[in-house]
Amino acid sequence: MKSRSLTLLAVALVLVAASWFSIGCGGGGGGGPTSPPNPGPPPSSISFSSDSSAGADSIYLSTGSGGGGSVLVLDVDVQSVTDLYGVSFVLEYPEDFLSFSKNSESEGSFLSDGGQEDTDLQVSERTAGEVIVGITRLGTVPGASGSGNLLSLEFTRKAAGSGRMEMVDRDALDSFGDVQLDVTWISGSVTVR
Repeated sequence: MKSRSLTLLAVALVLVAASWFSIGCGGGGGGGPTSPPNPGPPPSSISFSSDSSAGADSIYLSTGSGGGGSVLVLDVDVQSVTDLYGVSFVLEYPEDFLSFSKNSESEGSFLSDGGQEDTDLQVSERTAGEVIVGITRLGTVPGASGSGNLLSLEFTRKAAGSGRMEMVDRDALDSFGDVQLDVTWISGSVTVR
């Protein structure tokens, strides 16, 4: 009986020792150096940079509010213009990196004089990489003078890269229907991460 008790005691000690080693050792891995966890890719972002500062008689692109992450809100603004009745242009953008968000356009308050004048905004994507834009006052009224926002357009990230956001085939008209030749058009560049 004594040998049976010793045998049971030996088995119990072996089991306790085995469980102690499995808990204490943690299954291996040693005490060597470990690599820091991979932080993953950086968050998506889109940044726009204007070609120059806007001076008097300028129509220029700028970053609008409401964007961030994988969305760019692009404003079309005016600086110190006189008798501006309407504007039309084609906006070329890098279609490999951005896509135009259809029906995302919004009219600014400059031409409508805060809703006091009737206006019409038309935006259409001709092809990937080209958005046709036209905005005008309606009726026999003078053009707007001063500075402000004409409209905003929204773009979403497709891939990382950079390229030009360029206003081409552009016209600015006064209330007599004449092209305003002294207007400076300022485009810019976009970086997509």
